[in-house]
Amino acid sequence: MLIAAMDDGRLISLVSPDFTRSELNLLRNRKRFYCPVCRSPVRLRLGSKKKWHFSHHPKYPCIIETEPESTAHLSGKEDLFQWTKANGRTPELEHYIPEIHQRPDIYLPGIHPIALEYQCSTISEEKLHARTCGYMSVGIRPIWILGGARQKKIRCLARLSGFESQTIQFSNRNAPSHPFFSPYYVSYYYPAEKRICFAGHLHPVSKTMYITQEINHMIPSARPHQLIMPALPFSPESFKQDWADCKRRYRLSVPSHLSREEYWLRQQAYRLRMNYSGFPSFVGLPHRDYIHFSLPPCLWQMWIYFVMTHSPPDLWLTPDMLMRTGKIGGTETVFLRRSLPLCPKRSLAGVIKTYLEQLVKLNKAEGKEGAYRFRASRIAGDLPLDQLLKQDRLVLDSLERVHGQMNK
Repeated sequence: MLIAAMDDGRLISLVSPDFTRSELNLLRNRKRFYCPVCRSPVRLRLGSKKKWHFSHHPKYPCIIETEPESTAHLSGKEDLFQWTKANGRTPELEHYIPEIHQRPDIYLPGIHPIALEYQCSTISEEKLHARTCGYMSVGIRPIWILGGARQKKIRCLARLSGFESQTIQFSNRNAPSHPFFSPYYVSYYYPAEKRICFAGHLHPVSKTMYITQEINHMIPSARPHQLIMPALPFSPESFKQDWADCKRRYRLSVPSHLSREEYWLRQQAYRLRMNYSGFPSFVGLPHRDYIHFSLPPCLWQMWIYFVMTHSPPDLWLTPDMLMRTGKIGGTETVFLRRSLPLCPKRSLAGVIKTYLEQLVKLNKAEGKEGAYRFRASRIAGDLPLDQLLKQDRLVLDSLERVHGQMNK
């Protein structure tokens, strides 16, 4: 908490350079401070290790549920406040919104108001979802910026676990016409380095791991509108290599721990007498909208492959028919939706249709009046692993080439 009211009603902000430590000490001795939301007394903290801040007395907790603020959080919140102000905005620190009983870190008023939330600590998925929906219910666009310490990377892969995946945003910036371009991204801020990082072009390869391409900006050279529409250069060649490498590891790895869904799929492959690791290369195709499924493309597309391969050759399957299959338990399915409250919703049947249309473009399936079936002559049997690995990359080139021909 960086703002409080004095007993004469005036607001005092600790991000303002108007006060020295000596002046604040005098005020602390002469005045009492109150939370501008709940009017409970608060204490002014002027330590040397942590950013100066106000805190509620344990006996007088605020009516708004808040998390303890770390040094990194206080510092980042101050940086983002000063940055938006320096770029012509009129930010309000810890502005209280009574209709929803929420107080964003930074509120940017305007025709399209914005709530900036700088999240360094771990919170529950339910709490983040509720706060996001709260802002949206009163016409405020929430933007979640994760603390830099939360960024977890392994080569080209980013891990987004727990609530972090719910901070994924969708950019409306004009995108190049490319079949693997993705407008989905997350934002990070490193206060010690004064650096904003956008991890963009997110493509899921597991429940929590995503292929990504990053771009970094030092905060003096960044602009607030980039939080909504960042410029995210895309390298198709890098992406295709990263995607093929992930499929290679998936085929070759000996899993030490299987998710319930993957264990179930392996059981189905065994029951159908199919080679689980020998799935054809058109299983596990990328597309921007596949992020809306909780499971990665390799898994839910494998189930579609199982169903269509073992259906009568004259049976045409619609996306809705496929949606009704793949039940693992009472409510669990391979077609479970990922929670993306900040992104436009996509019909899951429409996402399946996108995949089936990719199969049509690759000449592996045929479509008729919204229904699909495999071209039996185009579905090869088990191939040697080295050939499958080569085809995993070649199938991406084929999709890219067909897309380019259709857009000429």
